[in-house]
Amino acid sequence: MTLNSVLYPTNARASGPDCDRLASIAADPDHQATPVTYAEIDGLGVISACRQALSQDPDNGRYWVQLGRGFLKQEQGEAMLDAFQKAQSLDYPVAWFALAVVYHTGNGIVEADLERAETLYKEAYRRGVGYAALGLARLYDESGSPFFDQEKSDLWQSRFDTLIDRLG
Repeated sequence: MTLNSVLYPTNARASGPDCDRLASIAADPDHQATPVTYAEIDGLGVISACRQALSQDPDNGRYWVQLGRGFLKQEQGEAMLDAFQKAQSLDYPVAWFALAVVYHTGNGIVEADLERAETLYKEAYRRGVGYAALGLARLYDESGSPFFDQEKSDLWQSRFDTLIDRLG
């Protein structure tokens, strides 16, 4: 699983809207631009745009999450974790989801921590991040994992499907 996101050319003058445009995450109920798939992220462009945005609005959790996505794309795991944790300290709901994905996949860190991922997904869901239901569905659907539980997977998948139906 990856953090959802769309690549657009970086403008010479980066700003908050550029940070949003380059790294908006579909899982964020408060995203401000068309979501960008992880595969299409321009890591260096995101880092530049989001740093500029944060220089003007340092307490914007959305910018911190999006900056973290840029660091992840550039394989800068420690900086990514710092950015996601900063967003979490600012009480930005999708930060719990971003961290859950990292601990679920192990992407950008030394190794996965499924117990931590489960806790973070549940907190993200409690905070209104519906995509956390998909994360939990996938966590419980991994055969051979100590978390494998088809009934739980189906329940969380159903919750996610309901969300998508409402949005669609």
